[in-house]
Amino acid sequence: MSTSPITQETSLKGRPVLRWVLLGVWGLIVLYTVMVLGAVLSPQFMTLQNSSMTRILLGLPALLQTLIDYGVDLLLMFGFSVIGVVLIVNGSDDWFAIFTSLFLIVFGVRITNLANTIAVTLGYQTQGGLILALGDISIVLFSMLFPNGKFTPRWMKFLAPFLVLTMLGIYIFPDAPFYWEKINQNGYYLLTTFSWYIVGLSNSILRYYRYSTLAQKQQIRWIFIGTMGPFLWFIIFQVASYFFPVLTESGVVAISFQAISRLAGIFMFLMLPLFVAISIVRTRLFDIDLIINRSLVYGILTIGLGLTFGLVFVLASAIFRSMHSSDQFFFVAIVFSVLAGATFQPLRKKLQRFVDRVFYHIQIDYQKTPAEVRAEAETSVGSITFSSYRNLRLIGHGGMAEVYRATDSTSRGSVAVKVLRAALAGDEQFQKRFMREAEIVSKLEHPNIVKVVDFGQEHGSYYIVMELLSGPDLNHVIKEEKRISLPNTVGLLRGVADALDYAHQRGLVHRDIKPSNVMLDSSTLPSRSVLTDFGIAKMVDAHTRITNTAGMLGTFDYMAPEQIQASASVDGRADIYALGVMTYQMLTGRLPFERPDTGAILLAHMSAPPPDPREIVHDIPRQTAHAIQQAMAKNTNERFASAKDFITALESA
Repeated sequence: MSTSPITQETSLKGRPVLRWVLLGVWGLIVLYTVMVLGAVLSPQFMTLQNSSMTRILLGLPALLQTLIDYGVDLLLMFGFSVIGVVLIVNGSDDWFAIFTSLFLIVFGVRITNLANTIAVTLGYQTQGGLILALGDISIVLFSMLFPNGKFTPRWMKFLAPFLVLTMLGIYIFPDAPFYWEKINQNGYYLLTTFSWYIVGLSNSILRYYRYSTLAQKQQIRWIFIGTMGPFLWFIIFQVASYFFPVLTESGVVAISFQAISRLAGIFMFLMLPLFVAISIVRTRLFDIDLIINRSLVYGILTIGLGLTFGLVFVLASAIFRSMHSSDQFFFVAIVFSVLAGATFQPLRKKLQRFVDRVFYHIQIDYQKTPAEVRAEAETSVGSITFSSYRNLRLIGHGGMAEVYRATDSTSRGSVAVKVLRAALAGDEQFQKRFMREAEIVSKLEHPNIVKVVDFGQEHGSYYIVMELLSGPDLNHVIKEEKRISLPNTVGLLRGVADALDYAHQRGLVHRDIKPSNVMLDSSTLPSRSVLTDFGIAKMVDAHTRITNTAGMLGTFDYMAPEQIQASASVDGRADIYALGVMTYQMLTGRLPFERPDTGAILLAHMSAPPPDPREIVHDIPRQTAHAIQQAMAKNTNERFASAKDFITALESA
């Protein structure tokens, strides 16, 4: 792994002794933190384990609140630690990456109620205080050092020893007059910690405006957004509790304030590790191409949403008890469960959609089933009557339309009639989209593009009449043969490539290249490959909204990254990407990105490198494999300029 220019000065390559010393320090601090947490938590879990079921049920409301409190703490620690562990695994050859990892893990523990509880528990004040001190020291130092590991301006390094001495002094000496619990009574603790946070924040702002390059400014912007979450939480809730003591006293107000602060803390604190990860991903900081597993992110969000519902339930119970003297806990629980069951899944999907858009740049809504896919019922043949076409017999169907074999009453020949599904025929947008396809293809004159002979609307049915092709589609051939030899693959795709170049020269992008949209005409020798289904084709520079009505453009397994990102500049190179995917499938019998769910497939198209087909079929020539990978390049400028160039590269093997 080469060290990027951004992290050249923090690299530990060539300094193995220092690297192992720093990794050892990282391990000792993490181990110490885990041991302190375990020493305090173990007795509490033993008490719960030894409790009788009757006692647990009687104390269910209090138990639920305790579990929610622990759940929030564990979620925060987990969210911070995941990014920290991934960072140390991938960036252990960079000292600032090691420090950033340690900062995330320690600060993730420091912000929990559990850490603060340990710091005031008799016999554990020093141990817990050290965790609080390390957390505060690390976030201020991170603000001073990010993103290049240097104090900027240089005189800031003289503040670092005072920061360390201040935090250790107020946290780890319980008997001292400056101990944090003692000075908290007169406001000096809040003033001390707040002042150091302001120093770190001010230093980041100064660095951004006076000393940073454009790349560093981009990194600082992401981190600034992330740190605003914990900072604002501290301002809103810590300062509010100091100036308004009633918020921390007993009663429904205190319970409500605590629930709201915990609820806000879940999302405001997790902003920090999230945006640290975004900064690393976007700028390849520490020379790491970090891909956070979507399932893990979704899991954290789902747990957070569940805890949010739990906190809202605790808040609702407290308010209800303040309004009614009798204990109606189980009544409130039943009502709340019904409401939660109705809203949890929709909210979870919206959160996932937000993560896909903001973090992974998946702009198309793959969770939303398009209207044409929902229209599963076949149109009744008996209800279709055309004055010029008789003897309709269903020969194929898709999400949007059905294809019938029919007899042309004028020429007595056989034709294929594509009919818009009855369930969609009443939708004006689908009518326009269907007829637009007919108009587009009717203007194309190419032997490898299906010929349209007629189209129109009759008795409420929208139809396109095309030449009848005698052979199967390419998808059927792949299923039958499993793998297609290179010469046969080139022979089948040459006509498709000619058709694509012809369409691209006329400003038309197909956007749905896949085997099922390539028909074989067995009436010729060799069989003629014919490109069909221009239903979501795009005219370059055309201003239309019709193609967006389905909620997605293209088929996920063959979709180019720019289509996933809903780019407005999609051109013919998206078709070349899909042609590369299809070629890979024909030669290997497998898709290049086989993943367990749709979101993972889309993410693979956007971030995973194109696989080498020789890993599956070893006798594929190297030039052929490289040609396929070039066609599937993430950057459109790195792909072939034309489909013909791609076929030529395949043939040159």
